[in-house]
Amino acid sequence: MSDSIVPGTGVTLTGYGPQTFAPHLPFASRGYFFTIPGTFPEGIHASLHVTDWKMAVYRTHSRARSDWEVRDVNGNRKVWAEATTRREAVGMAFLEVARVRRERAAEIAHNRVSILGLEPVPPYTIEATAGTTFVLTPDSVGILTRIDPPAEGATTATYDVTDLDTGATTTVTAGGTTTLHPLTAGILHYRCPCEPAEILAHFENEDDATSYGLEGLTVMWPCPKTTV
Repeated sequence: MSDSIVPGTGVTLTGYGPQTFAPHLPFASRGYFFTIPGTFPEGIHASLHVTDWKMAVYRTHSRARSDWEVRDVNGNRKVWAEATTRREAVGMAFLEVARVRRERAAEIAHNRVSILGLEPVPPYTIEATAGTTFVLTPDSVGILTRIDPPAEGATTATYDVTDLDTGATTTVTAGGTTTLHPLTAGILHYRCPCEPAEILAHFENEDDATSYGLEGLTVMWPCPKTTV
């Protein structure tokens, strides 16, 4: 089922049953799982994003009344919220996680500046923008779409290839004069307002960022919104 807990946030709840947790663990035998994204809340630098947190919300019966409680499942199993309704408990858990993560981000930024003499966040970010493998033969260049293992009785794999000129799909035998050429492209961001979709790495200085790009990418270009 789906609940809108915090304005603009969709939270999917998935029920669990008695066999999910061992009896000694501090979770009810029945309840619901939901996820708090590692990118939550907005405004925290990407270098501080964490893995998604799996949370459980369930009824408690240790008090005079039955309340709802939220704990993280894969971490310290901390109680993040308690409320009289499930919806309110989940919403309060989001708010508490946001508070803790913002405080942590502010503390890290302060320590970077005051103790390490760095900028509040790493100024260089490399974003992955494309990953393609080309199949090269003496007669053609195409994009690899699939690798098929050797057929019965054969010893050589084959490649399904999309021709760059015609868009047609052909099959090419591996080995011999056929080679694979991977192409990875990226963008170097420097103090720009962009929010990269797929981040490869963060760096403190241009030399390290450039070295990473030269070694790990086929091509890398600066973001047009970069602040010099």
